[in-house]
Amino acid sequence: MKQFQLSTWIYSLLLALLLAAQSADAADTVRIAVPPSPMSLPFYVAIERKFFEKHQIKPLLVECNSGQDCIKALGKGQADFASSSELPVMFAAYDNNPISVLATLVTNKDDLKFLVSRNLLHDGRLSLAGKRIGYVPKSSSHYYMDTFLLFKGVDTQQVVKVPMDAAELTKALLQGHVDAISVWEPMAEQALQLGGHEIVQVEAPRLYTQTHNVSVRNQFKTEQALQVRGVLKALDEAINYIRDYPSRTQALLFRKNLVSQEHIEKNWSDYTFRMTLQQSLVSTLQGQARWAGREGHIQKNLPKEPEYLNYIDASFLREHKSDHVDFVYR
Repeated sequence: MKQFQLSTWIYSLLLALLLAAQSADAADTVRIAVPPSPMSLPFYVAIERKFFEKHQIKPLLVECNSGQDCIKALGKGQADFASSSELPVMFAAYDNNPISVLATLVTNKDDLKFLVSRNLLHDGRLSLAGKRIGYVPKSSSHYYMDTFLLFKGVDTQQVVKVPMDAAELTKALLQGHVDAISVWEPMAEQALQLGGHEIVQVEAPRLYTQTHNVSVRNQFKTEQALQVRGVLKALDEAINYIRDYPSRTQALLFRKNLVSQEHIEKNWSDYTFRMTLQQSLVSTLQGQARWAGREGHIQKNLPKEPEYLNYIDASFLREHKSDHVDFVYR
């Protein structure tokens, strides 16, 4: 009798292991383009805590230097999902890229910084006329630069705008190739640390509330709706984990060398992690489209402003958490 029970137990164990292996094999590999930013924390948490695997998703991270690069990878079919601010989505709509925003994951009112060489400050006054400003074209860096200059009363035509990749901004400022840069975290903090007393952050009111969103390739969401639901559920669990265990998730950012302890202590409250789709997202996209047209960042022969509701798919989030979807999307 005991031998029979033992054999049954071994058979059950082997069957369980086989089913687990089959379940793992059944999980679909999903390519997710994520920029190295604290705003990408939900993706890092979902990977570390294996929330993706819980929902039958095998995550494959596609490295990119910025949200703009991530959206480009998405539009070219090099990724299935992408993490970015809303601004690259605005430009992608003008290019008719077949993508859709699924949800906003985090907002931050103070993620962008304007850094200058100390010699631009004279008796506390900022002198920018004729100076070279480094920025990442068609990114939040670009938008913040123009917003900052407008706030400071500086004509955007009176400065020399120097477009470059995000990875080049800090080096260009430190080596004197530019006099100022418009940059997001954590690169702003890294530039300040490397520059010592020679690099200064110019204080300004919180001019721009940045959203960080998850977008999907339209073909993928049509053909793989189950995986889209799985990704959203995994990210939602990650956001809940961030709220429940902030110190653990902050430690994850440290391990990835994305931020310092000092930065987190000073700025953690600026990050609001919540999966939503709010009407303000459409309003922001529309405002950025007007900025792009006014400043000549889009071709004049392009058709009228895109209908941004066509680039936001609320159906998956509404199915998952209907009360987190604003009325404009219903």
